[in-house]
Formats: sequence, structure tokens, C-alpha cells
Amino acid sequence: MPLNPLFFFYLLMIWFQTLHVFEEIACGAYKVGPSLKIYLIVASVLVTFNFVSFAMIALEWQAGYIMGLIASGLLGVGNGIIHLVGYLKTKSCHETIGAGVFTGIPLGVIGAIVFYKLILAM
Repeated sequence: MPLNPLFFFYLLMIWFQTLHVFEEIACGAYKVGPSLKIYLIVASVLVTFNFVSFAMIALEWQAGYIMGLIASGLLGVGNGIIHLVGYLKTKSCHETIGAGVFTGIPLGVIGAIVFYKLILAM
């Protein structure tokens, strides 16, 4: 079975999102919010949202494509932009909104690719 490029990039986006969570924890980004517990709950929900939308796309459910656009646009591209701007503003990648810039930028680029491929696939 040939690999669907959309599936490849979508899984790559989920992988970078998971790496991004670890980078944010290592750099203390959770300290910007209320607590590590709340951060982990939110991060888990977002990663799960990505997996559910991927499964729905694999089943060719239209709602999955819409969820995928949200995931790739907001969680992918949005993350990359927010962390890049945050890093440029604070000049720090520790305990600021700049934390997560190293995986956030590739996440944003891959999110843009996924967004484009989802629009073509709809």
C-alpha cells in the first residue's frame, strides 16, 4: 500500500506536537500558566484532538477534515507563530512564551503543509 502524503505529514505533525509538549515542559513554559497539572491536561486534550481527527480523516469522515484544518491551522501554524514571536519578544526560551520555539517552528511549517493538503483533499 503506498503511503498517503497527507497521512505522512499528519503523523509527522502529531510527532512534532508531542515533542513540543516535552520541550515546553523542559523549558518551563507551564510556569506561564496556572500549574503543571493544568498544562498537562490541556496538552493531552490537544494531542488527543489531533489523533481523533487523524482517525476520522483515515475513515474519510468529513468532520475529520474540518477538525484537521483546526488542528493544523491553530495547533500547528498558530503554535509556530506564537512561539517565534514570543521568542523574538522575550529573547528567552525558558519560562516564557518563547519556550517551545525549537519544535514550534517545524510544527508550524508542517502544520501549514497539512493545512494545504487537507484543503486539496476536501
